[in-house]
This record gives sequence, C-alpha cells and structure tokens, in this order.
Amino acid sequence: MRDAVLSVDKVTAGYVPDLPILRDVSVTAEREKLTVIIGPNGAGKSTLIKAVIGLLPVSRGGIRANGQDITGLSPDRMTSAGIAYVPQSDNVFRTLTIRQNLDLALQKHAHASERLSELYKRFPVLADKQRDKAGSLSGGQRQFLAVAMALAADPVLILMDEPSAGLSPKAAEEVLDHAKQLTSFGVTILLVEQNVKQALKRADHCYVLAEGRNQIDGPATDLLQDPALGRIYLGGERRVPA
Repeated sequence: MRDAVLSVDKVTAGYVPDLPILRDVSVTAEREKLTVIIGPNGAGKSTLIKAVIGLLPVSRGGIRANGQDITGLSPDRMTSAGIAYVPQSDNVFRTLTIRQNLDLALQKHAHASERLSELYKRFPVLADKQRDKAGSLSGGQRQFLAVAMALAADPVLILMDEPSAGLSPKAAEEVLDHAKQLTSFGVTILLVEQNVKQALKRADHCYVLAEGRNQIDGPATDLLQDPALGRIYLGGERRVPA
C-alpha cells in the first residue's frame, strides 16, 4: 500500500451545482514524491486542485490529507492541516518588497527569524533582492517567492497550479527542478502542469485527466513513452465514458 499524504477518492466537483467539471476523480500523492496532473485544456486539472484546497465545493467523494478528512475544509484552515497552495497567478503581493511578502507569510511562525534565514539560504536570489518590490522580479523569481511563502509554514504537502505557465523555457525548468528538489527536504508535491514533457521527466507519478475524468496513471517515466498519452491529448482516445 502506498504511503499517501493526500488521497482524493472519487471526487465530483464544479463551479456550479449540478454541473460538475470533475466526475469520480481519484488521485493519490505519495509521501516525499512529486505527483503531476496533466491533460488537455478543459480536463479539470486546476478544478481538482481548487477542490482539494477548499476553493470549490465537493458534491460527492472524499479528500483525506495526513489521515485527516479535509473534504470541504475552508482554505484558511488548510495550513493547520499541513497544506500549502501556490496558485498560478496573483500568488505574491507585487507592491510589497520580497522581505515584506515573506514577513506576512511568517507572521504566525513561532521562529520566524530562523525560518526566514532558512528560506533565504534556499532561495539566494530572494536574499539578494529582499528590498526590491515583488513586482520587479522576473516570472521565475516570482514563482520562487511564491514557493518560499508556501514553505513558510513548514507544510507537509504543497499544491502547485501550473507553476511554469508564462515562463521562459529556462525559467520553467528551474522552477520544476526546484519543485522536485523540495521532495528531498520531506515535502510532498502535487502539481498541475502544462509543460508535459518537462514535468514527466521530473515527476515520480503522473495522472492524466480528460473531460473531468481519470484516464491513465502510472510512473511518470513510463507515461513519457506511452503513445496513449498523445492520443488522449488529441482527443482520439478516452479510457472511460465521457
């Protein structure tokens, strides 16, 4: 049995009651592993992340994290459950400095100054630019700041929604590399990603969604070579009824 930090069990969810985007979706994120969710546009990938973090209501199914039922838990209580969330956009305060952003994220931390030093060591570019406004950072640097803010509360699990979106190829690789590196520090990562090939090279396990349903899943390196992946993206193959 896999050591699951997060278990999504046959979840149905959506933005409007009785019009679900997700239908009976199941996903498991193993401890200290990077799990990626991919799929064509409109597959429900970001919807799944938002349902897990409590931004969307779950009409059927359940979600457990660290053995705790978090189905329907409000986003402001996720930190106490050991969960952090890095949204795709608007994930930093652009008009504040890097230091001010981190101070906000650390305001409830019992050892804020020590944790700040640790974050600066992990993200040297943030230490160098700590007096600069977050809005002046490059796209990749802003993502590093967003991840640092998520790490401020010492989470067990971090959910990331398309962290490489809009970045240059080099910056995208750096962000995905760092997401993978976090697993060596005891953090479990679940991310939605549009950069399929680069994500699969770094992930441990992958789930493919299409039309709001599970299609295939397995070790990421295996799916990288699976021709069914391309057929699902092109819309010519579905593993379950639509």
